[in-house]
Amino acid sequence: MTSTFKTTLMSSVAIAAAVMMTAGSANATNGYFSNGYGTASKGMAGAGVAMSLDTQAGTNNPAGMRALGDRVDVGVAVFNPIRSYEAQTAGGFIADRHQTSKSNFFYIPSFGANWDMGTYSLGVTMSANGGMNTDYVTTVFSGGQNDRSGIDLAQVSLGFTYARDIGENNTIGITPVLAGQRFMARGLQGFAGISQDSGKLTDRGYDYSYGGGLRVGWQGKVNDQLSFGAMGQSRMYMQKFQKYEGLFADKGAFDIPPTVSVGAAFKVNDKLTLAVDGQRIFYGSVDSISNPLVAVGPFNTPAGGGTGTASSYSLGGTNGQGFGWTDMNVGKVGVEYIYDDALTLRAGASHNTAAFPNTEVLFNILAPAVVNTHLSFGGSYNFTDSMSLSMAYTRAFRADITGNNPNHASAIALDMEQNDFEVGLKMEF
Repeated sequence: MTSTFKTTLMSSVAIAAAVMMTAGSANATNGYFSNGYGTASKGMAGAGVAMSLDTQAGTNNPAGMRALGDRVDVGVAVFNPIRSYEAQTAGGFIADRHQTSKSNFFYIPSFGANWDMGTYSLGVTMSANGGMNTDYVTTVFSGGQNDRSGIDLAQVSLGFTYARDIGENNTIGITPVLAGQRFMARGLQGFAGISQDSGKLTDRGYDYSYGGGLRVGWQGKVNDQLSFGAMGQSRMYMQKFQKYEGLFADKGAFDIPPTVSVGAAFKVNDKLTLAVDGQRIFYGSVDSISNPLVAVGPFNTPAGGGTGTASSYSLGGTNGQGFGWTDMNVGKVGVEYIYDDALTLRAGASHNTAAFPNTEVLFNILAPAVVNTHLSFGGSYNFTDSMSLSMAYTRAFRADITGNNPNHASAIALDMEQNDFEVGLKMEF
């Protein structure tokens, strides 16, 4: 193992550890997964499963690392989500009729490195998820005892990739992943009546959990023009949030859901390449994310039987209530144009299905992930043969959802829009 390999690997672990401790919500989002990983892919609205764009291929498709050679990529994104809610009337369970969330700017680093070892490649990639973040400056829910309400979830993963060619036209990659996440909630005392442990429901400060899973990927060439790719990420099994055993189902369980992606890339000519991706995120497989908030009658009587904290359907119970999110489908289309030896231009668009139905608006005041259409553009400029600077801007257009909940008599509207700007630097060695 070379000293460069050792130094880069140790640096990546240190960076990931720091991000696990400090990261805020990150990246223009499909639910709370990023719309794209890596500056180049983000410039094409997240497309690129069938392409080798940069070392965030360790997240997008581990097989893509094989064609990258010896290089390091570092990047930083500035993420600007604008989210708010408005209830038709105050009263009931809503203490404040309308608010816009604060804390609107987040700075998120990313990192990746790859080494060509001859017959195979080794790589390391750090990436992040976020988007379930709100910071309301007054009490949102009746019964709250905090002058602020909201949640903050951030997740970071560190993947170690092994990729190799299988014959002349196929490449596979495998990435064991270490993951960490951070969570905080405040101002949720009004939900104490449906919590199995109201002492571990809210205002407990940040809690951390760690775990891991696996990514596998494939890329195959039909000919010099057409290629395909596929990637699957397993469920990331995480430690429970012990400080929030009274909020998340099964006493604080909050795993990261699995996802699969497929894509194709068509090289129209030496300058122009088109990419099309499809992705499915299995939010419905994680109870704390997918279980509906279905209290009936008095708010402290959970559906499913039982009263107060006695029912397994209470917050924190084995069948505990959640955000009501469903599996999400995402379609992405991107284009890359090599203008000349120095400049490459990119653009793309994506659209995703709704994260949750309009019957789940009450709890999702805390996580109003309603954006569904993204438009991106970006590019790369080569300063030398071994160094280039890339940028990407993504606009998630304003979207809203309006619905009712049994615990609040009038309609509640949620809306969100996002801006994401990322800069990345590539260095070959």
